[in-house]
Amino acid sequence: MFLDHVRALPFGTIEDITAGEPFVVLSPHPDDETLGAGGLIAAACARRQQVDVVLVTDGTRSHPNSRAYPPERLADLRNAEMKQACHALGVPARALTCLGLVDTHAPVEGASFETAVSRVDDVVEAAGAWSVFVTWKHDPHCDHEAAAQMALALRRRRPGLRLWSYPIWGWHLPAGKVIDAPPPTGYRFDIAPWQDRKRAAIAAHQSQMTALIDDDPHGFCFTPETLAPFLQGCEYFFEVPL
Repeated sequence: MFLDHVRALPFGTIEDITAGEPFVVLSPHPDDETLGAGGLIAAACARRQQVDVVLVTDGTRSHPNSRAYPPERLADLRNAEMKQACHALGVPARALTCLGLVDTHAPVEGASFETAVSRVDDVVEAAGAWSVFVTWKHDPHCDHEAAAQMALALRRRRPGLRLWSYPIWGWHLPAGKVIDAPPPTGYRFDIAPWQDRKRAAIAAHQSQMTALIDDDPHGFCFTPETLAPFLQGCEYFFEVPL
C-alpha cells in the first residue's frame, strides 16, 4: 500500500524538508494545518523561519443542521479556533490568510478557482516562499482534492516551487487500497519536541474535538480512532511529482 511506503520514509530534518526557507501551508479546513503539519509549523516558528498558512474554506459544513451555530456563526467560531491554533504553533495573525470559500464547494476549475490560486500566489510572492505544503490529492474529501489542484496550478505558474503533500483522511483509507502513484519520495519528521504545542493547537479546534456543538446529531467530531494518526511522534511529507 502506498501509505506503508510513506510510513517507511527516512527521517529528515527541517532543513531537509524546507531548506530553512519560508514556506506556505495550504489547509482546506480549519484544523488540517495542525493535524498534518502542526509539528513542522511549530519547529519552523521556533527558529524564526517564516511560515504562512492559507485557509481555503470556511468550515461551515461540519455541523450543517445546528440551530445554535448557523453558517455565519459557525464560520466565525472556526475562524477564531484557527487563529488560536496558529497562535499555539507560533504563527502570527498576519501570517494567516482565509480565502473564505464555502465548505465542500472549493472549486477545481473556472474563474473562482483561478482567483483562489491567484490569492495563494500573492501569499507565496509576499513571503518569498520556496515550498508549499498541501493535503494529499488522494485524501477522500472534495476540498482536500481541490486544495491539491490549487497547489498544482500554483506550480504551473511557478515552476521552481517545491510541493509537498501531507495526508489527512488518507490515513483512514481501506487497507489494501491501491493508489495510482509512483513510490513516495520524502521524509518522516520527528515532532517529539513540538508535541505539546501541536496538542494545544489541536485542542484549540474545540468544535471538531469536543461536543461544544451538541444540537446536530449528524455534526462532525473527531473520535479517538480518527484522531490517532495525528497524535503520533512523526509527521509525514512527500513530494508532489512533476
